[in-house]
Amino acid sequence: MREWIGRSVLIMAVMIMLGQTGAHDVAAVSQGSQTVTLDIEGMTCGACVKDVKGSLAKVPGVSTVEITVGKKWVFFSDYADARALVTFDPQKTGVDALVKAVEAASSPLSAYKARVLEK
Repeated sequence: MREWIGRSVLIMAVMIMLGQTGAHDVAAVSQGSQTVTLDIEGMTCGACVKDVKGSLAKVPGVSTVEITVGKKWVFFSDYADARALVTFDPQKTGVDALVKAVEAASSPLSAYKARVLEK
């Protein structure tokens, strides 16, 4: 019995770390946060991911930024399918500011465009 409880606690801890439970959603709702998914065009490499993530993280009221990119075949990243999941305080910032932050991260080599996928 004790071994089963230990395994259950370990599995729950791993699920929370991987975001497989709704625990982060409950915390976000209780604090008045909002989460939005942005589709980002123009990213071509890992440095682009770093630039966009850094720009979004600097926006006042943003609490978390997660950027995902698609996969080509098995080993290669597909930056054409990049998305940012951003959690923010709607009293401090808005979706328009997030879109502007993505576009402001553009460089002479990469021009980024963002659009809202879901709120």
